[in-house]
Parts: sequence; C-alpha cells; structure tokens
Amino acid sequence: MKRALRKVLTPGLLRLLKEGDGERNVYFKMALALLALVLVLCLVLPDRPNIFTVDTATELVAFTVTDPTLSQWELGGARVLTDPLQPAAEAGVLAPDTVLDIAPGTRVRLQRHGVGILRIELEAGEAAGSVGSLDDPAGGTRSLGDWALLLVEVEGRPRLLPFRGRLTVGDDVASGVNSVLLSGTVSVVEEQLFGRSRYVAGSGTLDPGDRIQLWGRNANTGTLEPVVVNGFVRAEPMEGFSEPVNAMQLVAHGQAEYVQVERLGSAGYRIRAQHWARFVNDPVLAALTAIVALLILLIEFLSRCLVQLLGAPLVFLARRLGIDETEGTKVRAGEGGGE
Repeated sequence: MKRALRKVLTPGLLRLLKEGDGERNVYFKMALALLALVLVLCLVLPDRPNIFTVDTATELVAFTVTDPTLSQWELGGARVLTDPLQPAAEAGVLAPDTVLDIAPGTRVRLQRHGVGILRIELEAGEAAGSVGSLDDPAGGTRSLGDWALLLVEVEGRPRLLPFRGRLTVGDDVASGVNSVLLSGTVSVVEEQLFGRSRYVAGSGTLDPGDRIQLWGRNANTGTLEPVVVNGFVRAEPMEGFSEPVNAMQLVAHGQAEYVQVERLGSAGYRIRAQHWARFVNDPVLAALTAIVALLILLIEFLSRCLVQLLGAPLVFLARRLGIDETEGTKVRAGEGGGE
C-alpha cells in the first residue's frame, strides 16, 4: 500500500499541489486571456449598419432628388421664375393648391434668412432636360425647363417639404457666401450585436458655418459616394412660430459610413460610430464581455480552490510516508532498505 502511494505521490505532483505549478499556470492563464481577447475582437470589429440622423437649423439646404414620390410640394401662391435673367417683378403667381412635381436628378437649393421669403431654386441634372412640372387643381400641367426659381411667402401655417436624395447642408464660409448652417446635431444609431434592436452609438454637435454630407460605400463599385437620405425641411410662418434665426429646420435620416463635416474651409473631420464605444453603448456586447470576464475569474477561483482542497490532505499524507517534493522518496527511519 505504501509503495503504491509513493508511486502516485510523485515529487512533481506534490510540487503542483503545494505551489500550483506557477509556470504552467501562467501559460494557461495567458492562453485563456488570449482566447477571450480573440472572441471579443470577433464580436467588436465587424462592421454594422449605421443610421445617421441630422437635425439642424440652417439657412441653406441642397440635395439631388432621387425619388420624385416624396418631392411633390403644394406651393400655391408662390411666385415662379423660369429664366435666370428674368426680373422678379415679372414672376408669375401660382394658383392656390398648385403642386410642384420635381423630376429625378434635379438639384434643389433651399434658402431662407430668418422668417423671410423661402427661395426654392431648381436646376436640371446632367441626364434631365426638365426640373419638373406644375400641376394646378383644374388638371392642367405646366412643364418647366432646365431651371426655375420659386419664391414662397410662408404665411398662416408652416411649410413642410419632404424629400429623398443626396444631401448637403450648409456652405463653405467664404467671401460672398451669405447662407450657412446655424446649429445642429448628428447622432448615430447602430444595430445591436444580436437581434434587430438599435441603440445610440454616438453623437456630434455642429457649429455655425459647418458644411456636412453623408457618405457611404457603393454596393456595386465599392467606392465612397454621397448616400441617399430621407428627410424634410420645415419653414415656419412669417408671423413667427419660432425665433427668426431658425430659418429652416432640417431633419434627415440615412444609412451611411460616416458624416463628413467641413469646417471653415478645411477638410474638417468625420462623425462615425467608434468600435471601442460598443463596449459602453451596446448592452448585449457589454453583457457578453462581463460574462467572459466573470468566467475567467471563476476558472481561476475554482482552480485555486481545487488545489487547496486536494493539496493539503495529499501533502500531509506524503509527509507521513516520508516523501519529499524536492529530494524524491526517502526511506523513513526504521524502514529497511530492502523495500
């Protein structure tokens, strides 16, 4: 029996039970930590769909129409000019309830200072010969040329102008520029790690004079280009539902990689969802990271408990048998060497 115990309770096993085999334990912990790090990186680094929301007060909004369904605006009573050289005094007045139907590819430029006249400038794109048409309540349709300017006096109720297209808000601050972005915010909504729920992944504040665009990657060519967004422009009546500085309110939403902010003529900076911020903002990822950390601590705690629970009795038994963890098996006094 004693001989069998001596074969089992080797010096190496005793050192492991007594000291925890420090070197191998360190290697095991490093491997476990590396595995956890790789797992976390696999969860964090992949790209996710980001939806950006732009909410600004601005004197200038420009976009290129991609879907005419949303760009049908009721502009009865507005004055219309169809020639850049035509004097404003010769502008025609639209009948009540006249609807402006904007053609795809048309470049639209909205401009307003304070609660003054809202200027809607239309310019045909490269592939379009007309900026759209005017549909009156009687059923008549008036086709427009490659340029038009509508002057709208916002009275009685706010004007809401929805659109879908490639958007630019504000203008570069330079000599001759009189319409700029006044203030605003950009927020990023990102999809959670699992499921279709979303969370706010970040936000940025816009300064007066900024110029912004939303950029994304073309699915076919892989190149970066301005993305299509959905939004609306709200113009308050001249009587004053809001402060005069709020020339127009713009709200737009679109899926993009980032928002490019040009500040005071410089390249500016980009607003995007940062990968590292997912640990704080994504509740699912934060919970998984906490679980992984707790599992590592639990494994370390259980390994130490196992060593303590099994080690003390076995080391005591080995000492009773005269087995030393550093010098090997000793023959206790009184035992013959013939064993």
